[in-house]
Parts: sequence; structure tokens; C-alpha cells
Amino acid sequence: MKIAVKIFGRYKDITGKETIQLDIMDGNTLQDVVNAFVKQYPAAEKDKSRMMVTKNNMFASFDTTVAKEDEITLAPPVVSGG
Repeated sequence: MKIAVKIFGRYKDITGKETIQLDIMDGNTLQDVVNAFVKQYPAAEKDKSRMMVTKNNMFASFDTTVAKEDEITLAPPVVSGG
């Protein structure tokens, strides 16, 4: 199934878009969404395990199942200096 994924931060620079389409299988997880994103945009590989991911406007773990109608967002990890 194709899902729309909103992207933020430097991921918009990498893709040149605010929303992208990813092709995943029905019943896949947010980890599968992240994997599909990184496969399509390898420049995001270093963030793979730390991406900020939401499903329907709520932060969710990578093992959360995704349905076609879900609103998914991906953002780079937040980094702070100290």
C-alpha cells in the first residue's frame, strides 16, 4: 500500500518535499516506514534508530502498526548542546 508521510527538518532538504509517498505492506510497522524512507533517501541512514516518528499526531514506538489512513510524520532527532 502507498502511504503519505509528512517530513520535517533536514529531511525536507534531503527530499525536496514536505510530503512523500512510501510503498509498504499492509500491517507493517513504523520501523518499516523508517526503513523504506532510508532506503529511498540514504542520506538519512545515520538517523535511522533515532528518528522522531508520530502516528496520528502522537509519538509512537517503532513497533506500532501502520494503516493506510494513518497520518505519519518523520523528523530528525533533536540534538542539544550542553
